[in-house]
Amino acid sequence: MRVSPDFDAPDLAEKVEALHAYEINQLPFGVIRLDAGGKVDLYSTREATLSGWNGRPNIGLDFFTRVAPCMNTPAFKGALDAAVAEGRVDAEFVHIGDFADPYRAIRIRALSSADGGVWLFLLRELS
Repeated sequence: MRVSPDFDAPDLAEKVEALHAYEINQLPFGVIRLDAGGKVDLYSTREATLSGWNGRPNIGLDFFTRVAPCMNTPAFKGALDAAVAEGRVDAEFVHIGDFADPYRAIRIRALSSADGGVWLFLLRELS
């Protein structure tokens, strides 16, 4: 694998878009890509493992109603929708909880993808 892109890199989305799916699955943080309509078109195996989602289907599902309805809030989805409407997504959020641990803090970077969708990069403290 090429050098792993840093979670805080300003050009993280561009670096990840240059990777093969296998390489994305090996990143030390979770990766989800949503299409322009909010449906999941990439859900890394690392994210599935870290979040506790595991082998459940997710590709083609609406992220905010079928995968992560807990993120369907004005603070998260509302801010994301506003950024998409402005034409550029570059935001960071802290979300509490996932399938594996409802009390775990997750740092989420949301960045525009080249195809008009949105990348979600999810970083959890590993202990």
